[in-house]
Amino acid sequence: MISRLSDRAPLNAAPIDPAPLLGDWLNYDATSRNIASLTITHGEGRIILHITNWGETTALPFALTTAGGEAAAFRAAYDFDFARIAILAYLNKRLLVVDAYTTFHDDSRRSSYFARDHFYLK
Repeated sequence: MISRLSDRAPLNAAPIDPAPLLGDWLNYDATSRNIASLTITHGEGRIILHITNWGETTALPFALTTAGGEAAAFRAAYDFDFARIAILAYLNKRLLVVDAYTTFHDDSRRSSYFARDHFYLK
């Protein structure tokens, strides 16, 4: 049987609680050439993702159900003069799995690429 998402809001929907995502996260692979560390905070009504050397951007959280509850994932994006990076991340037990999809829009002729890293709370 295939489960389908409801097209109606639940009667007791709660806002998404970002608490499980918040904190300073370090890459398990100290030799990674991708993201070394990141910080996720909550302030001014938004979730803020800060990646070292990239700056801050807003992150959109996702819960596991349409009723809200604790955040289990987020998406964010960085736009630079030469590239756009889509960040898609999710919690897997006590790890934060971060996928980065980079597309270049300069004249460098570099291929778009994907990177995945695993982070733990500092």
